[in-house]
Amino acid sequence: MFKNKNIFLIMALCVLLTLGGLVVAQEPITVSILVGLGTGTDPDQQAAQVALAERFNSEHDDIQIEFMIVPFDEAQTRLITMLTEPESAPGLVGPAGFGDLLSRADQYANINDFIEAENFDLSDFYAGTMDLMTDPDGGIKGLPLGLYPAFILYNMDLFDAAGVEYPPSDFSDESWTFDALRDLAMRVTLDENFNDATSEDFDPNAIIQWGYNDSWIDLRGRLAMWGAEFAGRPTNDDYTVAVANSEEWVAGLQWWSDAINVDYFVPNDEGQTLIDSTASGAILDSGMVAMFYTHTWYLAEGVPNTPYPLQVAPAPFNPTGTRVSRAHLDTFAIPAVYPHPEAAWEVFKWLTSEENITEVCLIYGCLPGRASVAAEHRAILEELFPDLDLDVIYESANYVDNPHHETWYPGSERLGDELENIYAQVFFGESTDAQALLDAFNEELQAELDAYHSSSD
Repeated sequence: MFKNKNIFLIMALCVLLTLGGLVVAQEPITVSILVGLGTGTDPDQQAAQVALAERFNSEHDDIQIEFMIVPFDEAQTRLITMLTEPESAPGLVGPAGFGDLLSRADQYANINDFIEAENFDLSDFYAGTMDLMTDPDGGIKGLPLGLYPAFILYNMDLFDAAGVEYPPSDFSDESWTFDALRDLAMRVTLDENFNDATSEDFDPNAIIQWGYNDSWIDLRGRLAMWGAEFAGRPTNDDYTVAVANSEEWVAGLQWWSDAINVDYFVPNDEGQTLIDSTASGAILDSGMVAMFYTHTWYLAEGVPNTPYPLQVAPAPFNPTGTRVSRAHLDTFAIPAVYPHPEAAWEVFKWLTSEENITEVCLIYGCLPGRASVAAEHRAILEELFPDLDLDVIYESANYVDNPHHETWYPGSERLGDELENIYAQVFFGESTDAQALLDAFNEELQAELDAYHSSSD
């Protein structure tokens, strides 16, 4: 009856499988997560990510995940190469700052359709954070994984040895200003003969201990704290006027220039190189820095193995009488060329879900972006860091720079490099005139803004 025996055999096999209640399983989709653009490369973090992947994979049959850890200095180049072919593209990239991702917004898929199709509830994410996830065209690129508020982390032993009082922890103490920070930092900056930087005998060519450090941040991040109208963005709201030479930014840059080249309580290039080589990247491990302005990601990366007692203090008041405590905000993003965006979205939701976001943020050192898990997260931090004043850390999240220092503006990627060149001139002592440096930059920025609006007319 059947002329083709092969067809008969295939049909018979299908009947047998159906009658037997058997299902031929499809191969699961593997979603690779490229880690390296931000935090996540520390050995302890790598082990925790492997454990997280194992738990996800045990709970899912149709999707499996793997973390691809790439050194920070190689990550962007590796990613660009991987994005040339859909088959090689990772399913997710992160955790990384939203500013870095939005500066390359075209590389990443919008998740608007996923959110709308599921009527996905965004109300649990902290107010304003979804705005930062949105590019200028309205495309939502990510969900807020976590906040990294900044604060001063200080080495109590160095203050004790110098007989100097600790920085204040009271947010209402208006005497805690940038001038007060300078004075305190100079008193715990020492040369090889243990003269502090306020002494006439202090030798700036033989410094063994610096009072203050704020490395691992760009110039916009530093200057955002100085209270300018547009905080960390060098333009007005509609990107028509350049304001990089605002009174506040000039004051901030001059403070940094003097701190490095006149008062010596911030390390210059030679000093920073020595600190980095001694501490293997964990600034406070060196025992050569009294105060380090840093973010909560340092709790996971730099605190557990530090051989010194540490405590925290808030950012100082700036000359405008306000406090700005910058913060980072991390997310994941789905590359636009990735062939399985639905699978990547499922992984993304799992990582940022109410059930899992606390565990994920403990790996990366962020405060979870969901308000509903704040108490759970704090209870865990109290066990991990019982001696730290967590009130300072959580309170610092209420003073975030807005506009943020990572927000886009016309030409921000190219001109961001120009801003870093300005800081490099200060850092290496090549130029110490903040007004002249920022005036020149402002002219260049204004030309960029004018060209941007002319091309869009």
